[in-house]
Amino acid sequence: MTYIKRITESKYFLAALGLIGCLIAASVIFAAGVGVGLHKARYSYQWGENYERNFAGGPDRMMRPGGPERLYGPENFFPGGGKEMRNANGVAGEIVSINENMIVIKDRNNKENTVSVEERTIIKNGRNDIKIGDLKNNDRVVVIGRPVENGVVVADLIRVFNEK
Repeated sequence: MTYIKRITESKYFLAALGLIGCLIAASVIFAAGVGVGLHKARYSYQWGENYERNFAGGPDRMMRPGGPERLYGPENFFPGGGKEMRNANGVAGEIVSINENMIVIKDRNNKENTVSVEERTIIKNGRNDIKIGDLKNNDRVVVIGRPVENGVVVADLIRVFNEK
């Protein structure tokens, strides 16, 4: 028993235990970063896959000479072969268009993002709750929501910022 006690109290054992703890913590942090990166990459890829549906209403409406243009993957939409990823959980910018329950927002990088507004979506202008019908083109908004597989952000909260 004294042999085990002597080993567990030695400075080498404590140093090894600390090193193992640091390696475990670093592994957990690395795994969290990979998870966030995969989440953003998945959203960007799905957004690219559904570009036609998000902005033109489907592949049949994007007619080009020789038939409809097929666009696959983020490499067709982002400079540098898809290295720029979209923010999957929200967007900030100006409203470009409003249709029934869909809003298109242009962000500061001039990327257009489609946002779906549901019944439970909270829309705030200052302290006041407003409806989607109160929004106008060129309103500056911040949207917080969750991505869905078709590349659209489903809004949980939309905040309108008035310029004074």
